[in-house]
Amino acid sequence: MSAVPDDPTRAYRRDAARQQAYATLAALIDDACALLARRLGTGATTPTAAGPIDLVALRGLSRQRQTAAAQRREVVEAFVLGALINHDNPAWNPLDPATSRRAQDSALATLLAGQDDGP
Repeated sequence: MSAVPDDPTRAYRRDAARQQAYATLAALIDDACALLARRLGTGATTPTAAGPIDLVALRGLSRQRQTAAAQRREVVEAFVLGALINHDNPAWNPLDPATSRRAQDSALATLLAGQDDGP
């Protein structure tokens, strides 16, 4: 963004737009993660209650699920942000980073990064 005079109204609007962008992006990523989890069938694979509960096994399963969910979220975040940055880039291929627009060329990425106007 270009440098503009220190205007409280403009700063307030920019901050409000940034917060709205964060909230919208978070909701979009949450929805995409939930959709991906459903499509992958990441249902619980807990041991049956035929015998005593093995807390160590349950803790291990919980860690595995948390790790898988974190990995899915990382992939979804990268894809969603890439899609938003390259929304008008017909040459963009998500599997080829060389086809992506630079984040610095995106107004949305600049807004989300918090690169405020100059002094």
